[in-house]
Amino acid sequence: MSAEATPARPALGLPPKRGTAPAANAPLARMLPGHRPESAKKADPKDIETANMTVSIPAALRNRARAAYRATSYAEGDNTWSHFVAKAIEAETARREAEHNEGEEYPSWGEKLPGGRRLKDS
Repeated sequence: MSAEATPARPALGLPPKRGTAPAANAPLARMLPGHRPESAKKADPKDIETANMTVSIPAALRNRARAAYRATSYAEGDNTWSHFVAKAIEAETARREAEHNEGEEYPSWGEKLPGGRRLKDS
C-alpha cells in the first residue's frame, strides 16, 4: 500500500509538520532548545548547609501558600516546597534589611529565639 493520495482516495492522518520553528514569543517557545534565557550558575544545593525549623502559622495561610506553590512552582523555578519557603523568607529578610539596616545584612544569629506568644502586642 502506498500513502500517496489518489484522486478517488485522499490521504488520512495528520498534516505534514511545518518546517519552521514557532515564533520566539509563542507560549511554549521558551521550552525549545536555544530559546531558554541563560541563568547564572547557582551553587549546588548539596553544597549549602541546611537546617530544619518548625513554625506555627495559620492553616489558611499554609494552604494558600501550598496552592500558590503547586500552581507556580514550574514557572518560578521552585525545585521543592522547602525552596519556595526559603525564597519567601529570603525576600522578607532582604526587605527588612533594606528598610531597617541600610541594606546591610544583619549578623548571623545561631542562638534559639524565644518561643511562645508575645506578652504584649504593640
